[in-house]
Amino acid sequence: MRGEIICIGDELMSGRVADTNSRYAARRLWPLGVEIGAVVLVGDEPNAIKDALCRALSRADFVLVSGGLGTTDDDITARTAAEVFELPLAESQRMVRNLREFLAKRGREASEEVLKMAWLPEGAEILCATCAGFRLIGPDGQPVYFLPGVPREMRKITDETIVPELVSLLAGQGEAVVSREIRLFGVPESEVGTRLAGLADRGRRPGVSLGYYPVFPEVRVTVTVRRLARDEAESEAQALVDDIRARLAQFVVSLDGESLEQKVGRLLAERGLSLALAESCTGGLIGHRLTNVAGSSAYFERGMVVYSNLAKEELLGVSPQTLADHGAVSPETAREMALGARSRAGTDLALAVTGIAGPEGGTPEKPVGTVYFGLAHGDEVETHHRRFRGNRSQVKAQSAETALDLLRRHLEEHAPVHSA
Repeated sequence: MRGEIICIGDELMSGRVADTNSRYAARRLWPLGVEIGAVVLVGDEPNAIKDALCRALSRADFVLVSGGLGTTDDDITARTAAEVFELPLAESQRMVRNLREFLAKRGREASEEVLKMAWLPEGAEILCATCAGFRLIGPDGQPVYFLPGVPREMRKITDETIVPELVSLLAGQGEAVVSREIRLFGVPESEVGTRLAGLADRGRRPGVSLGYYPVFPEVRVTVTVRRLARDEAESEAQALVDDIRARLAQFVVSLDGESLEQKVGRLLAERGLSLALAESCTGGLIGHRLTNVAGSSAYFERGMVVYSNLAKEELLGVSPQTLADHGAVSPETAREMALGARSRAGTDLALAVTGIAGPEGGTPEKPVGTVYFGLAHGDEVETHHRRFRGNRSQVKAQSAETALDLLRRHLEEHAPVHSA
C-alpha cells in the first residue's frame, strides 16, 4: 500500500511554522508497512492544491491532506476539494450539530464564521465530532482524508480513524501486520547502525521492514512484518526483536514502545518501591515526566527542586562545607542530595541531579553540560558523571533521560520483584 501526504498553508511555505504533521503521519504509518511515496507542501493557492491533489489521486492508494479547514478566508481546502471531485458544496448538518454542541459545552455560541467549517463537498464523511475533518473516496476507490492543520487535532484523527482503517484495508488484502518498536537510550544512531550491521539484510526481504531513527534524546528501532498468517508474522517479528535486543541489550529502554517514565514506573510498582527526587539543573523535569504517567502516586512520594545552595542546605541537609569545598556541581553534592532526599521523604530510593545547563556558568574544570547524578538505595549511594552537548533545553532533557535510565538499570539489575 502506497500513500501520499499533502500539507497546505502559506505559513509552511514561508518557514514561519514547521511541518510536523507529515512527520507524525509518516512515523505512525511506516510501521504498518505503508509506504509514503511523496510528501508535498503547498501554499493557500487553489491551483497548487488542485495540482497536488490530482497528482496524488493518479498514483496513490490513499491520500492524507492536512490544513486549510479553518474559518479564515485562506482556508480553502474544502472548496478546492469539491472542485477536484466535481461535487457541490453543501452545509453538513452533522458538522453544524457537532460545532454547536462542542462550543455550547464551553459556554459559547457557534458564530457564522465558525459555521463556515460545516460547508463541505456533498457526501463527505465527517471524521471527528469536535474538529474539522472529512473523508472522500477517490476515482479508483482510494480513501482521501482531509484533516485540520492543528497538530493536536490532526493527530487525534490519525490515531483514532486513519490508522485503524488502513490496518483493516491491509487485512482485507489478506495480510497480517505485526509491528514492534524498540526504544534505545545512551547509544548514538551511528553505533546502532554498526551493531545492527547484517541484520538489515533480513529487513529487506519482501514483507519485512527494519529501520532506526533518532527521536531526541532516544533512538527508535522499528520492525514490521507482513505475512498471510498472523502467527508467522508474529514469530518472524519476535525473532528480529530478540536479535536486536541481544546486540543492544544495555541500551534497550523497552521492546514495545513503552516510554522510559512508564517503564520506570512499572518497575517501581512491581517491586513495591517508593521514590523521591532532588532536582537542581533539571528544575522539576524528572518529576514532571514521572507524574505524567497515570498511577504514579503509587510509587512517587515527592520531588524537591533545590536550585540554590541554600535550598540544598535547608531542604536536603547538604553540608555547607561540602558546597564550599567541592561546589554545587560535584559527585559529593549529588551524593548528599540523594541521601538527604531519601532520609527526609522516608522512601526506598532517591534520585538526585545537579549540573550546569548553560549557556553560562561553565568553567574549564566543569564546562557547560557537566552533570552529576546520585542514586540512594538503602545506605548506599551511586554517583555518576556525564557531559552533555547542546543548548540549555537539550542539556536538561538529556539529564532527565539519563537520571531515569540510571534508575531503570538499577531496578532491572539489582531490585528484586516485591512479593506480597
